[in-house]
Amino acid sequence: MGLGQRLGAQAALRGFLLIAGSAIIWIGVGFGAYAIYLAFVPALGILWAAAATSGLLLAGPLTWVIVIHMRRPHPHLSTPDPRPAQNDQDKAVLQLLAGVAKEKPLLAVLVAGLVGAAETVRRRRED
Repeated sequence: MGLGQRLGAQAALRGFLLIAGSAIIWIGVGFGAYAIYLAFVPALGILWAAAATSGLLLAGPLTWVIVIHMRRPHPHLSTPDPRPAQNDQDKAVLQLLAGVAKEKPLLAVLVAGLVGAAETVRRRRED
């Protein structure tokens, strides 16, 4: 038996045990709920016994969720920085031109001129 088959067999076994354990828990909860229901039937009647049982079974987890939520620290959101973000496009263009200049220096000079002209036009439109 190879390593992959052993790992697969272990994963299948653990998956089966997880499903079986989960089923046992749900069956236990079901029988517990039925026992509470049967205890309430003589005093409350069928309808109110079912309502009281479901209320009891929902109140516990709901209370737990509320308590956990209240105890968890809520993150304090800081106010954002009003300063404009740094523009790293110039650095990126320079790195690109440096990479191109290693391979084709004439093309790098041409592209640098085009980028410079485009930047000049862009700045004139902003003003």
